[in-house]
Amino acid sequence: MEQVARVHNLFKSRGLTLSVAESCTGGLIAHLITILPGASKFFYGGIITYFTECKVKVLGVRRETIKKNGVVSADTAMEMAWRVREIMNTDLGVSTTGNLGPEALEGKDIGLVYFGLSSRSKTICRKKIFSGSREENKEEAALYALELIGDFMA
Repeated sequence: MEQVARVHNLFKSRGLTLSVAESCTGGLIAHLITILPGASKFFYGGIITYFTECKVKVLGVRRETIKKNGVVSADTAMEMAWRVREIMNTDLGVSTTGNLGPEALEGKDIGLVYFGLSSRSKTICRKKIFSGSREENKEEAALYALELIGDFMA
């Protein structure tokens, strides 16, 4: 997978570190990163916070953020990315939160995923709607996250 190789090359060549906070992707981003050897040189690890309360208790996402914007939101994604970066003390933190289907969540579209990216200098969010099955959406979201990481760090 070219996205995985690109992330490996970028982080290893620059001596940077990466951590992930995954919700809807359930650890798939971490899995993909560790497919290639050498991930331990830059990938510190991931936190899977599927349950809302886990986002609050483990990552430290503010309850107010979730109450005001929902779990599936740009603000939650950015806070997740920022918090995992802080917790693991990495150069980049990445997060996913979304609704892969098959039913609507918080009145939001099926296939809607927010991606948070947090470096030491800025935190951003990207939004994408996927249109496949739950399994396809999960895989596409994880691959898209890797693509975003590469673009963000390029």
